[in-house]
Amino acid sequence: MFGRKQRDPEPVRRDKVMRLIQLGMAETDAADRDIDSPTFDKAKATFNAAKDRCTKAELAAAYDALRRHGY
Repeated sequence: MFGRKQRDPEPVRRDKVMRLIQLGMAETDAADRDIDSPTFDKAKATFNAAKDRCTKAELAAAYDALRRHGY
């Protein structure tokens, strides 16, 4: 009755999580090929831009999936 109000959990949009997973895999693959290449720089910039548009819950879900699949 007098307890603190529970916060609503952050939304986890599946399309955002899937996009982060795809971009994370592309970044890792580009780094495995050549970390000094413009392909890696582009993949990293794209991944970071997508990261900035996501919630903490979406980032956590994407990182968990990437870790689970060995990326």
